[in-house]
Amino acid sequence: MPVERINGVNLYYELHGHGEPLLLVHGYTGDITDWRFQIPEFASTHRVLVFDHRGHGRSEAPADRSAYTIEQMADDVEALANRFGFAHYHLLGHSMGGAVVQEVALRSPGRLISLTLHDTSHNFGVMRNEAIAAFIASRHRLAEEKGMAAIADMPALVALPPHMPPERQEETKRRLTAMSVDAFIGAWQAIEAWQGTTDRARAISAPTMVIYGDLDVPLVEPAKQLAAAIPGAVLEVVPETAHSPQYERPELFNAALRRHLARNAVATTK
Repeated sequence: MPVERINGVNLYYELHGHGEPLLLVHGYTGDITDWRFQIPEFASTHRVLVFDHRGHGRSEAPADRSAYTIEQMADDVEALANRFGFAHYHLLGHSMGGAVVQEVALRSPGRLISLTLHDTSHNFGVMRNEAIAAFIASRHRLAEEKGMAAIADMPALVALPPHMPPERQEETKRRLTAMSVDAFIGAWQAIEAWQGTTDRARAISAPTMVIYGDLDVPLVEPAKQLAAAIPGAVLEVVPETAHSPQYERPELFNAALRRHLARNAVATTK
């Protein structure tokens, strides 16, 4: 199993293809299977690096919940890029991963060939209200008291989007069951503690695409606000999709990403 020791944690990764580097960063409770339709598509033209965040998938899960912060995960991304010699690279982040890559873009602007912000926000606090806070608190209590299998068995709050493969729901249950309680709670606390980029997004200088599913209601306005704030950002909408258009309608998502990468290709990049 390919594992790298990064910032004191064993991270599972996969490296595919050849060409300009493309690093894909998944979201909360996700793993590299979120990119199953992107890896074969883009490995034909790019050197694609995917990995599981600390506490996710096959990566090690620290028991210290304070080890999960957006800034720490940004450190992990940059350390992985360094480990594989990605001096300059395309960077894409989904949901929580979108917060992570915004931090990378702000701290290391000269390294990014392009940036893609996928169903994410400049501040996840804009989605909080008392009802959501109570729901999250109840989930955390359930995880502490009965374990992650109980979380996996919770019924979905909303119906599956129209193009989501039904088998993905079973995969998600298995993935949640295998996740540690510390990672589940710690990573969510990271999202809540993140300061956001509301007042900083205008400083992102990498050529940026903001892409979202039109049914991802909580993140539609934040996506539009991000695109408006980042100079020159391109906005793409994937119709009839919710939070995971890369999985729900991969042909449309991949086409948009392909256009963005082609617009910003640098033939001399290592």
